[in-house]
Amino acid sequence: MRRTPLPLLLLPFVLAHCASNSEVADLDERLAGPGDFIRAPYMVTVTDSSAVVRWRSSRPVQPGFRFWAEDGDTLTETLPASGLDHTFEMVDLVAATDYFYQVRVQDTIWTEAVEFRTFPEPGSREPFTFLGMGDTGTLSSGQMALAAQINQEEAALIIHMGDVAYPDGTEQELTDKHFAVYGPILKRAPFYPAPGDHDLRVNWGEPYINAFTPPEGRPSGSPLYYSFTHDNVRFIALDSQASEEHAVRFGYVGDPSSEQYQWLLTELSAAKADPAIDWTVVYFHHGPYSASTGFGGHGSDLAVRQFLAPLMDGYGVPIVITGHDHDYQRSRPIRANEVAPENEGTVYLVTGGGGGRRTFRGTGADWFTAYSDQIYEYVRVAVDHYTMSVEAVDIDGNVFDSFELTIPEEQRKPFEREAVPLTMPGQEEDAAEEIPEGEFAPAGGQPAEGGSATPAPQSLPAERPATPTPR
Repeated sequence: MRRTPLPLLLLPFVLAHCASNSEVADLDERLAGPGDFIRAPYMVTVTDSSAVVRWRSSRPVQPGFRFWAEDGDTLTETLPASGLDHTFEMVDLVAATDYFYQVRVQDTIWTEAVEFRTFPEPGSREPFTFLGMGDTGTLSSGQMALAAQINQEEAALIIHMGDVAYPDGTEQELTDKHFAVYGPILKRAPFYPAPGDHDLRVNWGEPYINAFTPPEGRPSGSPLYYSFTHDNVRFIALDSQASEEHAVRFGYVGDPSSEQYQWLLTELSAAKADPAIDWTVVYFHHGPYSASTGFGGHGSDLAVRQFLAPLMDGYGVPIVITGHDHDYQRSRPIRANEVAPENEGTVYLVTGGGGGRRTFRGTGADWFTAYSDQIYEYVRVAVDHYTMSVEAVDIDGNVFDSFELTIPEEQRKPFEREAVPLTMPGQEEDAAEEIPEGEFAPAGGQPAEGGSATPAPQSLPAERPATPTPR
């Protein structure tokens, strides 16, 4: 795995020593409290061999950091004085292993020990759970009640569909409406957001970009879209903002000539060809399929649907998760803008009920709707090799909707292509040719050089009239 360089904040460290775990357990030190931090320590990224923790002190300090595995030595380091913001990267960790860490804010004041788990090696296919939520940061009663449930979850990671802090995503709004609210889970589970429109209103999203660093740095070249792998799942976070000014600066995913669109093609093709990846989860803010109505109900983003849905079809993406509308919606499986049989299309999930305002907004039903409700919620997703189980959870911790996705047996990796009969003398020269190994041709397109493929332009069928759908 490619390693990112240690942040400059870490070097030079003043003191580094190893101690037994018994020494850490025996230390009698006053624990740091909320008043010692503007932003308490939180996980930025985790991989199978590293983890990054960041925090913001309430006053300039020379902090320390120590971490250990249950059966290993403790490494303690003192960071250089660096003002209020601090970052520490743990490297050379062991995959799928429980670790503990503490942050020192003064000579003898440490935080409580926090336990976290490194990611398994890609393709390990160990069962794990991740959470998904969107449109959260308002400090509404709904957000706070839902956060009480989220903070009790045991999850490997969290994805967010945008609008982390309202109304403008300022430094203070992020501190008060995100980090202070979800602190108990953020300190032990990495948080991977896709940007919403409210996150990018201050200096092109500078506070948001500074708070959340994509895994492995910025391999896409942008701080707003990226991918990462946990176990047998490739996660792809997109930037779906469409304003002209934003598109000039960051690119628009709905423009096939944009760097982001071309990057997405490469990512989807690579995930399809990778024998260690069974699932691809794509998430972003603006929903291609949404039945929301009323003043402030956005509904389907038809431009996003036109350009991205054919890619989801062609590369067999089983689930797309979005936000923007402040409700919960689950689509039927969709392929080529038609309802498809189970596990043969893409399920489009809207999970925008994380705490945003619901006034004047409504949630209806359309031809694609399997379930819809305006409710405060988040989703819990359990992955177990070829099965993905999704549960929608309300503010009381009740599961009010659930469904399961399964990879059909004939599509499971590794698989062998069907042999193509050789052309015998006298047979037509235009007999079917076998697709070279490693190449993938999505519906409507031909494989491009290097195994990637660009679907041919398609005209989606016209919208259908809304039909009543039972909840």
